[in-house]
Amino acid sequence: MAVLLAGAAMAVTASATAAPAVVMQPSEQDTAWMVAAHQANLAEIATGKMAQDKSSSAEVKELGQRFVADHTKLDASLTALAQQLNVTLPAEPNAEQKAVADKLQAAAAGDEFNKMWIEQQLAAHTKSMKATQQEIDKGEAAQVKQAAEAALPVITAHHEALVKAAPGIGVKPQ
Repeated sequence: MAVLLAGAAMAVTASATAAPAVVMQPSEQDTAWMVAAHQANLAEIATGKMAQDKSSSAEVKELGQRFVADHTKLDASLTALAQQLNVTLPAEPNAEQKAVADKLQAAAAGDEFNKMWIEQQLAAHTKSMKATQQEIDKGEAAQVKQAAEAALPVITAHHEALVKAAPGIGVKPQ
């Protein structure tokens, strides 16, 4: 009888170690960051396309193109992670981001648009850097923290490019 129990225990242990790894359910912090990052990516893609269409500045057009490419790539990774973790992401930017996009769309092409776009982008990237750093510091799910760690250098590089471009557009970076 002892041999049978020992064999059963070994079988249970073997099947437990062979089971696939359990995906940790993301915390509220992790989920909130994923949603906010996704919405920020959607907003950056939309406003980056606007910059390409409405700007009179080659530098702003180039930044818009870069932001579209980078945020599309970041969002593809984030969307795949969200699917893996069963996190539902919204289909569009949040109300504040939509209002900013509407203002940018209504702005006259050229200098007015350039100034407004740079100001909006500086604010958005500053907010994204803070939220992403908070996820790195306070997040719980390793995969989500890794996504934030991968995103932060991209967002920071965008912010630095905006700070560099701002004076030529007539914007004083804060």
